[in-house]
Amino acid sequence: MERSAKYVGPTVMTFMVVFFVTGFITWLNVGFSDDFVMRWVRGWLLGWPIAALAVIALAPVGNTITNFIVRKLF
Repeated sequence: MERSAKYVGPTVMTFMVVFFVTGFITWLNVGFSDDFVMRWVRGWLLGWPIAALAVIALAPVGNTITNFIVRKLF
């Protein structure tokens, strides 16, 4: 179960974050144009798998950096 959470958690979180970020960036770039939804969905579908894989792959490095910072500051 713990092994699955290692992959499911980042996948769910990146799903939500990339959804909102791509929506905001699409809105900034094209506004609420006629093809806004299609552009947003395309950006989200391309960005989400990349973000999920990046988070899964880079999580150990991020944890190491976080632990270093916390040890130095607190």
